[in-house]
Amino acid sequence: MSSNHKAIALLTAAWLLLLAARCGRDMPPEQLVEVHCTRCHTLAPIEVARKTVEEWEVTVYRMIRRGARLDEEEARAVIEYLGEAYGAEGPWEHP
Repeated sequence: MSSNHKAIALLTAAWLLLLAARCGRDMPPEQLVEVHCTRCHTLAPIEVARKTVEEWEVTVYRMIRRGARLDEEEARAVIEYLGEAYGAEGPWEHP
């Protein structure tokens, strides 16, 4: 493979990685939960849990340590969403 082909392949790969990383940032937090959390479990544990924002923060970062792929901005959005939709304060309605 010539050096020009290698350079083009490298630039294309870098562009695709950047594009893939940006795609998740455009998702609303409820979609982030659906896409990322359901890779390992159903939505059921989330839907029945009633936690404070602080408790959701602990849970989300524990899931990130276990392999959930959320960047800091996405994690904050998910924590805020879970705190509102599935918070410790009731009454609740399914969002």
